[in-house]
Amino acid sequence: MSAEVIHQVEEALDEDEKDALLFLCRDVAANAVPLNVRDLLDILRERGKLSSVNLAELLYRVRRFDLLKSILNMDTPTVEALLRRHPHLISDYRVLMMEIGEDLDKSEVSSLMFLMRDYTGRSKIAKDKSFLDLAVELEKLNLVAPDQLNLLEECLTNINRIDLKTKIQKYRQSAQGVETNYVNARQASLPNLSVKDPSYNLRVSLGQMCGILA
Repeated sequence: MSAEVIHQVEEALDEDEKDALLFLCRDVAANAVPLNVRDLLDILRERGKLSSVNLAELLYRVRRFDLLKSILNMDTPTVEALLRRHPHLISDYRVLMMEIGEDLDKSEVSSLMFLMRDYTGRSKIAKDKSFLDLAVELEKLNLVAPDQLNLLEECLTNINRIDLKTKIQKYRQSAQGVETNYVNARQASLPNLSVKDPSYNLRVSLGQMCGILA
């Protein structure tokens, strides 16, 4: 991806969209501290993670469909088809957190920050910060992670956002489904040995012998 394209993207995004991109890419830009979107995209380019498909995914996630068309000459259905065929750059967890932030108004974010005070401390997060800022702080404190969302669910319940709690539960079920499919596929790829199979008995005998020698 050229420097010219990176410049075009940075110039076209507003501050909220830039913050969203920085949050979405926290994992893929690990071990680096990009100060802005230009730095972020440059880091991804250096790491070979800024193909046209990758950039299309980023613009799709922040809903800049106009930039998909003007910069990459792609429409929304094309990008959605690409995302179904290619591995995602951004994790489902980060997409989930961004979507939750989009569905919360300022008063609800303020309420969440208040409820989190027992965990984050009074001075950790300024009142004018966003939900994504809160999420980053919770991640740093190991209070929120892709497989650790109970605290967030509890706080969302306390502010009567059961719909967002349900969204988290659906994410968790989907993640478990992916893991189950992987395990099943892994098992299917292994030899189907039974206790009557000579090769199975040989492996058991060798394993027992190794245990005795150890």
